[in-house]
Amino acid sequence: MKTLAKAICALTIIASLTACNDEWKDELYEQMVSLKSPDNSEGVYDIYLRYSDSGEATYRLPVIISGTRDNDRDYDVRISVDNDTLTLFNREKYLDRTDLYYRQLEADHYSLGNGHCHIPAGSNTEPFVITFNLSGIDFVDKWILPLKIVSDPAYVINTYKGRGKALLNINLFNDFSGTYSSTAMNIYFQGENTSPSVVDKRTARVVDANTIFMYAGVTWEEDIDRRDYKMLIHFGEGTPDEEGNITGALTLEAADPANPIALRATGECTYEIRRVADPQKPYLMHYYVVLHLNYTYQDITTNPDSPITYRATGSMTMERQINTLIPDEDQAVQW
Repeated sequence: MKTLAKAICALTIIASLTACNDEWKDELYEQMVSLKSPDNSEGVYDIYLRYSDSGEATYRLPVIISGTRDNDRDYDVRISVDNDTLTLFNREKYLDRTDLYYRQLEADHYSLGNGHCHIPAGSNTEPFVITFNLSGIDFVDKWILPLKIVSDPAYVINTYKGRGKALLNINLFNDFSGTYSSTAMNIYFQGENTSPSVVDKRTARVVDANTIFMYAGVTWEEDIDRRDYKMLIHFGEGTPDEEGNITGALTLEAADPANPIALRATGECTYEIRRVADPQKPYLMHYYVVLHLNYTYQDITTNPDSPITYRATGSMTMERQINTLIPDEDQAVQW
C-alpha cells in the first residue's frame, strides 16, 4: 500500500508540473500589444521634438508585438487619447498643487492620423506617427499627450506596468536648450560681494530657434509665481574660430514686456559653443554651451511693497552627448 501511495503521489506531482509547464508555455507564447514608452523618474515618458518656425514636428511612437515568437499575422492596432489617466496621475503626484499639474495637450496641437497602426506579419515593431503643431505653446507649463491602446477582440493588450498606455511628456529643443550646471552662477544681494546664493542647475526651455527661457536668480522651477521671473535669453549670430568653437553675444529681457522684476543686463553677456570628440568612444561627441551672464532683477514676491534687488553674475554650462552613428537627432542625443 505504501508503494502504491508513493506511486500515486509521484504521478500527481508530475501531472501538476506538466500543467504548470503548459500554462507557462501559453503565457510565454501569447503575443500582446504594447506601446514603447518607458517611464522616467517622474512617471512620464519624455519625447524630444526639434523646434521649427512652423511649429510642426513629428514623433514616431513604437508599437510592439511582444512574445518569444516572431509575429505571424497582421495587426491593426487602434490608438486614441486617454482622457482619464492624467487627471488621476496629477492628483496622486501633486495633490492640491494644481500649478504643477501636467497639462493635457489640446486637440488642435496634434494629429493621430487615422488612429491605426498597421503591423504586418513578420514585423514585431512599427511606428505610430503623431504630428504636432506646437505654435503658441508656453513651456512654463508641462505638456502631456496621454495615449492608450483601444480594446479590440483582434488583439490582447499588454497591461503589465501600464504598457498599454503612454504619457508622452513633450520636450521641445533647439541648439541651446537643456539642463545647465549653474554652480558657477552667483546671486548676491545688490551691493554685496560675499555669501552668494547658488542654484545647482537650471533648465532652459525653448522660445524659438535662437531663444531660450529660464527663471531669474534663485527662482525655483516649483515656485507658484515662477512665471513672473521668466527670463528670455536670445543668442546672437556667432563667430567661429580656427578650431570650430563659436562665440557670440546674448541679449536678456523679461518675458513680460512690462518687466515687473526690473530685469536688466549689467555687463557683457556672451556664449560659447564647443564640440569635443570623446577620447575613448570615437562615435560620441560632446557638445557644450557655456553662458556668461551679468544681470540684476527684483524679488517682487517676498515683500511686494519693498522689492529686494539681486545681482547675478557667473557662468552656466550645458552638455549634450551625441551618438554620431544615429541619424535621428532626437535619438542621437543621450538625454
